[in-house]
Amino acid sequence: MDEMVLAALAKWPNVPAVFGWLRLDARGQWWIKDARLQHEGMVEFFNRNYSRDGQGRCYVQNGPQKVYVQLDAAPLAARRTPKGWSTVPYDDDVPARAAWLTPDGMLLLEIGGELAAVDDRDLAAVLEEALPDWDGDAASLPAMLQVGEAGLPLATETLPALQARYGIVARPR
Repeated sequence: MDEMVLAALAKWPNVPAVFGWLRLDARGQWWIKDARLQHEGMVEFFNRNYSRDGQGRCYVQNGPQKVYVQLDAAPLAARRTPKGWSTVPYDDDVPARAAWLTPDGMLLLEIGGELAAVDDRDLAAVLEEALPDWDGDAASLPAMLQVGEAGLPLATETLPALQARYGIVARPR
């Protein structure tokens, strides 16, 4: 967390939290109300000061105030890199441990103990690489997702069930 954020927290410890105006989409892009945040400095600030509380609610610590985040899918978005996976907002290069395909075609990974939605711009290439012979029928989905040299256990599951499994509150109040 930024030093200035920690200083503000110490100075004003009881500022009420904000709900309902900050959103993280499945591509890892920040939205304020209905406008995508495009100011690089603010995006980087949000990424650095993003966390999850003990109740499963994601938030950005904006000075002394927690701004709770509505999630379109998961706390993280994953992009394919030559080394493996890069996650947004954190941008860590951490190996994935498991994968799920939802009935509506979203691919989610467990990365660093957290749930990450694979960016839809990478999805077709990832599926082509990992499941080249798959016909698209959920009944014939293989048990492993082979991405590069890493094989990940693969199953089907709904997004709400995965959010519940990982203790994620997608719409904090």
